[in-house]
Amino acid sequence: MNRERRLILYCLVVGAVGWTALILSSPGAAPWGILALFIILALLVEAAAFRVPPADPHSLTGIVILAAALALGPADGALIAGISGLIFGIALPLIYRRPRTFYLLAARPILRSGVRAAAVLAGGALARLLADGPPGGALALMAFILCYPTMIQLNRAIREYIQGGKTGVLTWWQSSWTPVLAAEIAPLPLAALFAAIYTRLGSGYFVFAAVGLLAASLAVRQAAMNLRNQGASIRELGLLNEASREIIRAELDVEALSELIYRAASKVVDTSSFHLGLFDPESDRYTLVVRVQDRVRLPPLTVDLPSGDGLVGWMRQTGRSLLVEDFATEMDRLPARPRYQSERPPRSGIYVPLLDGGRVIGTISIQSYQPYAFDADDLRMLSLLADQAAVAISKARAFAAANERAVQLQAIQDVSERITAILDLDQLLPSVVRLIRERFGYHTVHIFLMGEDGRLHFSASTLEGEALERLRQMVVNPGEGIVGNVVLIDQPLLVNDVRADPRYIGDDSITRAELAVPLRYADHVIGVLDIQSTEAGRFQRSDLFVARTLADQVAVAVKSARAFQAQREEAWTLNALLQVAENLSRATSLDTLLPAVVRLPPLLLGCDRCYCLIWDRPAASFTPLAAYGLPAADRATFVGCPIAEHDAPLLAEVVRTVVPLALDSAGGHGHLCAPIIERFGSASLLATPLWTRGAALGVLVLDYGPSPHQFTARDVILANGFAAQIAGALESALLAQEAAQAARLEEELRVARDIQRTLLPSRAPDLPGWDTAADWRSARMVGGDFFDYWYLPVPRPFDRNDDPSATDGFARQPLGFVIADVSDKGVPAALFMALARSLVRAAALDGSTPAAALTRANRWITRDTEAGMFVTVFYGIIEPHTGHMRYCCAGHNPPLLFRADGEVETLHTPGIALGVLENIALEEREVCIAPGDVVVCYTDGVTEAINAAEEPFGVERLSATVAAMRTGRAQSILEAITEALGRHAEGPLYDDVTLVIIKREDHD
Repeated sequence: MNRERRLILYCLVVGAVGWTALILSSPGAAPWGILALFIILALLVEAAAFRVPPADPHSLTGIVILAAALALGPADGALIAGISGLIFGIALPLIYRRPRTFYLLAARPILRSGVRAAAVLAGGALARLLADGPPGGALALMAFILCYPTMIQLNRAIREYIQGGKTGVLTWWQSSWTPVLAAEIAPLPLAALFAAIYTRLGSGYFVFAAVGLLAASLAVRQAAMNLRNQGASIRELGLLNEASREIIRAELDVEALSELIYRAASKVVDTSSFHLGLFDPESDRYTLVVRVQDRVRLPPLTVDLPSGDGLVGWMRQTGRSLLVEDFATEMDRLPARPRYQSERPPRSGIYVPLLDGGRVIGTISIQSYQPYAFDADDLRMLSLLADQAAVAISKARAFAAANERAVQLQAIQDVSERITAILDLDQLLPSVVRLIRERFGYHTVHIFLMGEDGRLHFSASTLEGEALERLRQMVVNPGEGIVGNVVLIDQPLLVNDVRADPRYIGDDSITRAELAVPLRYADHVIGVLDIQSTEAGRFQRSDLFVARTLADQVAVAVKSARAFQAQREEAWTLNALLQVAENLSRATSLDTLLPAVVRLPPLLLGCDRCYCLIWDRPAASFTPLAAYGLPAADRATFVGCPIAEHDAPLLAEVVRTVVPLALDSAGGHGHLCAPIIERFGSASLLATPLWTRGAALGVLVLDYGPSPHQFTARDVILANGFAAQIAGALESALLAQEAAQAARLEEELRVARDIQRTLLPSRAPDLPGWDTAADWRSARMVGGDFFDYWYLPVPRPFDRNDDPSATDGFARQPLGFVIADVSDKGVPAALFMALARSLVRAAALDGSTPAAALTRANRWITRDTEAGMFVTVFYGIIEPHTGHMRYCCAGHNPPLLFRADGEVETLHTPGIALGVLENIALEEREVCIAPGDVVVCYTDGVTEAINAAEEPFGVERLSATVAAMRTGRAQSILEAITEALGRHAEGPLYDDVTLVIIKREDHD
């Protein structure tokens, strides 16, 4: 049975006994009006009571009750005491706003009324025993008067013992003995005076006496309240003064100040359950520095407490105090829900923030298992105490932080001075982790540096033995583990409980906390400083400051060491490249360059063998130009022997991507470059592109022989630098060689062009009544177009004379003329043109008809050549004296016949080009050329010439040009066509251009 149940049982039993005694005493002899008067007077005097916590209210009600007992008898006095005690006992919780429980509304009023009635009856019985009659003698009266307060106070002592044990009784007695004596016992003799007034002077005088008693009660109450307030103020001032002196005398130590505040609060209220907590200024961490629960001192505790969470979080958010008189009745009205979860929750509490300049630095929380254990005065007093304490704690924390920061900065300076003096990266990093552990006492320190592959590689650690060997092989990807996440988010990570963090990757069983900070230089993360501890919650904000400052120093030191190392390597590299440039510059030809190309890499990079291969894109093969390090027999069979692209995928990839490729271990990868790896037993290869002017010239291959070689970035960079210089020198040598060959070819083509011109007529035939002109221009040095004239025999006998200038009878000889276009351009077309011209001329000189001559020429061409080329031909025979012309068109552009009257005819016959098929069928036709008519023969280079808008010159422009000049001479017509064609094309010729103009002159 708990205390509350025992207390209720006591109240009901004792109260029932008192009321039973009252009933058995047969009260009610006096008139009910008189009884009501005394009851009302008792209630009014009771209402003027004053209270000294934690005791019950004190009043002059005993005077009224004893006066009634003396005037009306003990039975009626006990009735007045019981009824007034019951009524006021029920009203008391309502007056003081206490919870409406069974104990307060029923059990305690029954006890109060029952004990009062029993005390009156017991006093009457004692008086009769002493006086052997009604209480009239002095001794009997004194016994009667003292019996009442004795039983009342005895009941209170028993009740306090049930509630709080000996401590409760002692606390009650210390706080109530003075007001009990002064207000409840000392005035009791006045009861005899009031009884005498009632019995001897009558009820009128008694009413005046009752008013005086009520006024006296109010005066006593006011005096008690004034005295209480004065005493409280004196105690408060004394307590505040004492607390202030202790705070001033206290050292700037947060824990000592917190303990002082706890002791000072204990002098104001019951601190059986007391919490003093401080907030971390930069996080949601809340540390209970002083922690007392049920008078038991508990160790400090640190928790995460977001702002606004629970009553403490509410105080941090608002900076306001809170008084909770009864959680049971006020829970729904609280500004925040309490965070505690307990089988025995507190019933009341005081919550006071520690404010320093408007900033909440902590809180004081005091709780009690009793409702209404605290009041507004307690809240005010604790608030004043908290304000002084907050300032002192802030100063102590600032002093501690400044002192700690000074120590840290001195240690950081010492570490910085020592690490900046080391320029060798291999010595720097082990020294850094060792110094950090020695000066700051961290358990384990690691450094990871960012590799060229974008991953973190282990660089240094304070670990030793097997643990260190395991770390040497460690590579961390961004986003992997706590260290990898630092790189990903580019922010420090402080994890005070790695077991609760899913990002942690456990590499040992003793790590409990981890602090990882990026090594940042110029907005780039170059590594991570990782610090570990075997204690959960080990790291604070100060450790983060130290780690970040050290990380910045380490990053600068790493960059300085790398820069120093890079300068040394760059100096060596520049010297090596200078040597390469000097040696290559001495080469005067490809024969003297190639030996230097393959000799320099082995000297400067230490490879065993070196090969220079040229890339032949059309043939899709690599041809070794030179090799070093091979036996003479192998070199003789290797150099100059093409390697197909599919036999060397490694080389093909280098040419395709223009990126050096390193093969650290060629074992099992012989298929990548079988002609080198499998043939010469190579273990490691570095293939570098010879790249120049946007084209892959070839590949420089460094062969490190049968022993595997681990290539570094420096190896690749140097090899690439060598290859760039070699490519430039090789290109220059090849270009020089090609230039010499081109010069020789150009000279040969110039001679060929001259020879080709000699195959064409040097002047136009001179026929009376006819005007001819011709032009031949090739798009290249030599071309595939040609034209020709020749005289044919006449039907009657005459002396043959091939001179076209003859003006006698030979002028009646028919004139054969031809214009042709070979299907290709350049040298092949020129050679085919010479052949075709000779065969066509040979086939036509016997006087055969145009169709027969071209058919015969086609047969000779198809039989004697296998070049796959063909030629389009237009062949015409003109009889000068009649103007008749027979012609045949073998796939050629049909000539245009411009009549003197402006009409235009196309001279076309069915037929295909010569040289396509051996047996072809050609047709011929006849036309009469009248005086003033013009025949224009042309090749497709005329009509297919295009301008900037890619529009062809076309037959229409050609016709328009001729039509405008048809009355002029043949040469004028030719020049007009050439000029119009030049204006249209505005650039070099794309195709060969040949024109033949034949005009029959007017008789006029």
